[in-house]
Amino acid sequence: MATSEWHQLVKPVLPHITRDAEFPELSQVRIEAGGSSLYAVATDRYTLGAERRPLARVDRGQPQPPVHVRDSDVQASLKLFAYTKDSDPPLSVTIGTVSIPVEVMGEVDRYSGMAVTLQSAAGARLVMHDRRIPGRDPLDGWQRRVSAAVGRAQAATLPGIDLQPGHLGRWAAAVRAGERLTMWTGPRRSSAILVTVEGHFAGLWAPMVWGQGDGPAPPDPAGLPWLAELDGADPETGERADGGDSVSGDR
Repeated sequence: MATSEWHQLVKPVLPHITRDAEFPELSQVRIEAGGSSLYAVATDRYTLGAERRPLARVDRGQPQPPVHVRDSDVQASLKLFAYTKDSDPPLSVTIGTVSIPVEVMGEVDRYSGMAVTLQSAAGARLVMHDRRIPGRDPLDGWQRRVSAAVGRAQAATLPGIDLQPGHLGRWAAAVRAGERLTMWTGPRRSSAILVTVEGHFAGLWAPMVWGQGDGPAPPDPAGLPWLAELDGADPETGERADGGDSVSGDR
């Protein structure tokens, strides 16, 4: 792939990690080769971002296991393998086993482990080792979760959804020039919001839910002060100077 394509693959998911020493699995990017696309996925359990890049050749054979690499390794790859509008060199991306030296009681032994290896035509090379923690993979089953959100009925009309404002900016990294970001609600206010950018990005965003189940609906926006103030109504009576009804908007 071109170097810019590697950047486009991993940058959109980096905002969805969190750096917490107690939960290192949440600061990893999952690189996974599917039958027809290469995926980069990350989550902090509240949001999940998945970017896909179609492969030139469809492989129906035995898929390689996914590799979970540290976000610091991904950040290092973006600095090591840079590109400009005038220079976008090819970059080799290999997912497979590598030999890893380990020192045990003063002697060096070797074992095989999964890794993502990046290599440029100029000879620069970076090996990002698999850091998956058995039993602590928050991305197990991410395909099923995204698929379920994509395949559900998207036409539900909901009485407002509470969202974590600190998560709003995370989705901007997935949008390229001229593209449209779309958010799709599920059948309930507690259903994860599906976020899509054209055909290359899909994400999930858990809404804030107050109380049990779906929790109480947010207050009716018509009861907030905005309508009366901005629609020319008397703040005490709610009546507009033109005699219209300030809540319904009838004139």
